[in-house]
Amino acid sequence: MPVGSEFSRKVRHEIENTLIHSVCWFARSFASSTVGSYIGHVKGLLAKWHGFIDLEDEGFTWSRLNKAIRILKRTRPAMTKQKRPFTFKMLAKIASRLRLKGRANLSFSIKVSWAAMVLAFNQLLRGNEVAQAQTMTFANRLPMVHSHIVHYGVDGKVLQHPVSPADARARLCSLASSKLRMPPSKADPEGHNLPLYLVGGCGGLSEWLSPASQIFLLQGDSPVLQVASRHHSIIFRVSPTSVKAITTNSLQHAAARLCRDAKINPDGIGTHAYRIGGMNHLMESGATIPQIMCIGRWSSDAWKLYARRNRSKLMSWSRKLTHSLH
Repeated sequence: MPVGSEFSRKVRHEIENTLIHSVCWFARSFASSTVGSYIGHVKGLLAKWHGFIDLEDEGFTWSRLNKAIRILKRTRPAMTKQKRPFTFKMLAKIASRLRLKGRANLSFSIKVSWAAMVLAFNQLLRGNEVAQAQTMTFANRLPMVHSHIVHYGVDGKVLQHPVSPADARARLCSLASSKLRMPPSKADPEGHNLPLYLVGGCGGLSEWLSPASQIFLLQGDSPVLQVASRHHSIIFRVSPTSVKAITTNSLQHAAARLCRDAKINPDGIGTHAYRIGGMNHLMESGATIPQIMCIGRWSSDAWKLYARRNRSKLMSWSRKLTHSLH
């Protein structure tokens, strides 16, 4: 079909009109997605509606769509939900409270949820990457089985998984680091991402804020005594005897409970709160953009969607600029 035909012009006109409505709808329905996700959704919708038309042959480009979406994301429509970060200060406050209570006085579900929260913050994970998603997809079906993690001692040798709570406590100070295979996610359903490298901690708040230590202690509470069960027994599960994984909803409820106990307002804290908070904590700590992209497994500029303005840091830099003028 000739590109310059009357039919082609009508189709392009219809597509461009549809484009405006589609962008407005997707800006509200997929407010948390990246620009690339927006474009993918709209392209799929248009291809479905105009499947008999080869859009590339029509000379249609997506640059206008990209620009329109970026404008909409900057203006933030009324229905857009602003995601609240889970900050390091909030995490440390909860850790201090749990430390005062003592690990022996915590329920298994709280221990599991806390380990998941610390890991998500430390490695910039989404909540559904440390819990089982409710959606019936391949990703997140069995996150974090025991065989996915390897512990290393201070001598660099592999540490065997603990077989009891007493064994985990006795050998915790020998734990230097852990390597955890990245679980499947919506962005990587096959789980091909590089492994996560976790640093251990023994005693004080460093123990409570170390995902390696919390996972090691958690494995002591629910040891795997048979080799076969290492491939299906889940680290983050609902009870010591169950193989059923915790869900994103249960993780949300547990996080809200921990926040309220520590006098923290839990409103607006979603599954991406740890990824947002961890990324901004890295930025405030002086990490470079390539380092942040590497830890967060970003290959595009999508990390910008998670960046938040920090009033104290901006005031500090403003103070330095002011003093440099004198």
